[in-house]
Amino acid sequence: MISEKKYDKGKIILLFGVFLVTMGFGMTLPVLPFYIEKILSAEDISSNSVSFHVGLITGAFPLTQFLFSSYLGSLSDKAGRRPLILGGIAGFSISTFIFSFSGSITLLYISRLAAGFFTASFVTASGAYIADKTPREKRGKNFAILNGVAGLGAVAGHLLGNLFSNVSIQFNLFFGQFILDKFTFPFVFSSVLTLLVLLLYFALLPESLSTRHKIATHRVANTKISFIPNFKSLKKAFVLMLALSFFSQLAHSMFEGTFALHSQRFFLFGPKQMSIVLIICGTLMGLLQLGPIAWLIEKKGEKILLPFGCLFVGIGIFMLTTPPEMGWILIYVSFISIGKAILTPSLTSLITKDSGKEYGASLGIFSAVNSLGQVAGVVSGGIIMIWFDHLAYWIVATILIIFALIISKKL
Repeated sequence: MISEKKYDKGKIILLFGVFLVTMGFGMTLPVLPFYIEKILSAEDISSNSVSFHVGLITGAFPLTQFLFSSYLGSLSDKAGRRPLILGGIAGFSISTFIFSFSGSITLLYISRLAAGFFTASFVTASGAYIADKTPREKRGKNFAILNGVAGLGAVAGHLLGNLFSNVSIQFNLFFGQFILDKFTFPFVFSSVLTLLVLLLYFALLPESLSTRHKIATHRVANTKISFIPNFKSLKKAFVLMLALSFFSQLAHSMFEGTFALHSQRFFLFGPKQMSIVLIICGTLMGLLQLGPIAWLIEKKGEKILLPFGCLFVGIGIFMLTTPPEMGWILIYVSFISIGKAILTPSLTSLITKDSGKEYGASLGIFSAVNSLGQVAGVVSGGIIMIWFDHLAYWIVATILIIFALIISKKL
């Protein structure tokens, strides 16, 4: 049985690094489409092609996460968490730096695909690290804290991005001028920050598998690692949780991906109002997971909370299609934040509890399904909005409410 220390050095160092990595990543998100558009426009690509490539390059990141998360999660069960975490951080830092100075469309695609691969390595191994260090009954609480730290890091990144939105730094080097403008600075900052985290982890982060019953059975040690998981061998409850994870991620990414366009058409929002709503959403989600949600999961259990998570997200998304007032919009978005704050750590915890000792493999499948939901949400939301502004929101709200009823009976 795993015993949990009150102040575990490994977990504290991991969480601190996760905050810094997501802060750097959060700085890049607001400028990502504009930076891609700037590079492509410089290559005399037509406006229609620019929009097409912006969508593909943006989607390349979660695509490689989907393709490789399961494999990398299984690999962490055999090679250990630390190598995957260090490799993921190093690769993400290098690929982000290359992306910041990409002068061609080819480099944009390659660096973005690579960033998705290395992020999958870091994310799946980090989740498995927390599972290794945490007793079964405390796992939901610890995953809530992990997600809360990551969420607040992303919000801090958004705020820093706004602060440095007009930055322009020029260096005169022996080989020429080196310029950081408002587009390249966030990516360089993110790259440097993750490099510092790499040094921190290399010096101070211990291997989690060596602190418990290392996955040392002969069967696991000789298990062949596959890119495609064997879904037939998964339990029905596990498949149900994966399905719920897919649709909850689809709903959230559809909300994030279409909110700018939906709110512009329906609420007459500008960039400032949209930024306020998204920052409040991220901050609330992070704080809830660090405090009340972590406490509730520990006291009541994940299974009891899952239907409420579905209901909160479903109701919040549905209510965004009602007559607009800023105060009410913030309340509806808060419902979505509360629901996601419940669903993500609860599902992550249940996935590990249903996976025996192979946390990495299960979390890899979980991460892959989430990435697929992320891609599907953005793409389908944009297509459905061509037909009718509210239809995408109504569809996912209905699906989540139905899931709430199914889960309350099945789990």
